[in-house]
Parts: sequence; structure tokens; C-alpha cells
Amino acid sequence: MKKSIIVAILTLFSGLSLAQFGAAGGISVLKAFGMPKPYVGLHFGGEIPRDDQVSLYGRISLYGKQEDPLINYTNVNAINPLTFPSTQNVTYQNAMNYTIIEGGTRYYIGDGYDSGFGAYGGGNVSALFNTIKRTYGDYDQSKYQLNTTEMAKGSIFNVGFGLVGGVKNTFAGIGTLYFDAGFSYLILSIPSSNSIPTNMYTPLLFTFNFGFRKEFY
Repeated sequence: MKKSIIVAILTLFSGLSLAQFGAAGGISVLKAFGMPKPYVGLHFGGEIPRDDQVSLYGRISLYGKQEDPLINYTNVNAINPLTFPSTQNVTYQNAMNYTIIEGGTRYYIGDGYDSGFGAYGGGNVSALFNTIKRTYGDYDQSKYQLNTTEMAKGSIFNVGFGLVGGVKNTFAGIGTLYFDAGFSYLILSIPSSNSIPTNMYTPLLFTFNFGFRKEFY
């Protein structure tokens, strides 16, 4: 089984080495519907043209964390039952980030994949990963402890479908500048815990990407 996987990988890379290939990277912005601030990050990817009007692409986008604007409260319990008071209120704030792996097909109009100015659009499927971290306010940890049900860290795995459209301009012998925007709708979400903050989650996401693509022949 392992040998067959290795052979398949080597075959894939040998095929890519003989084909035209574009390596891309740039800046990304993600706006989650209902959240006040956007997530900002970077993206990296590749694109393989089937012909001058159609290509396959893949991209991974890494977004930094955003803090929940809401300040929440929970209780910490005394370690020693003789401690007074036996419980105290403590503030906490959640923060979440996004990692998105997407792939799909692009259809070009105007000048094609590797020449001049043109526009493109298409659909994609994506796998999204959220990491949620919870930061607690100060309390005397020598006297009090959090409930065992409190979440210090959690995650959400998501699957989504979307559409994307953009414009590009290819400079002969140099590469391609591009800008695209899209939206994704999450059809499946699997949280690691029931304590995941639902007010930070939304199934509708909007993305904006600006970057540079270098073609290899």
C-alpha cells in the first residue's frame, strides 16, 4: 500500500514537471458575516492550465486570530474548601483564527491564463479549520482553579462550497498580478467541544485576495 502511494505521488510530480505551472502568493482578507472586524492573512497556491481559458487551482490561506468583542464571565472554585469566598467571578475572552484549504476550476475571459488582461471566475470546494483560544482574567491560582469543563483551547472543522471571481494582468516574462473576491457557504461544521463560542461562528464567509503569480514552463 505504501509503495503504491509513493508511486502515485512520484507520478503526479513527474506530470507537473512536464506541464505549465503557476506558483502564487499574496495578501488575503476574510470577512465573516456578522463579525465586526475582518481577518487578515496570507495565501499561497498553485495553478495548472488545461488550456488558455480553463485552469485548475489550489490555495491555502492562513489568517491571524481575531478576538471576540464580548467580555464573558465564569467562576473559579476554591481548591481548599475552607477558603472564603469559595468561588470568584473571572472574565474571559475568546479568540479565533482561520486556516482554509481550497481548490477548484477557473474560467478565463478576455486574454487567457498567461497573456494580457483578463477576468476569471469559477467554483471551489474548501476545508476550513478554526482554532479557538480562551484567555482568562487574573485570579489567585494558588487558591482557585477553573472548572474541568472550561475550555482553554478548541477547534472547528468545516467543509464549504463557494464561488470566486477576479481580474488579472500578465506581464510577459515577469508574471501575473491578480485580485479576486469570493464567498463560501459552510455546509458541515464539527466542533471539538460543546463550549465553542457560537457567536463567533458564521456559515457565510467573504474573501478578498491580492497577489502575484509566476508561471513556469
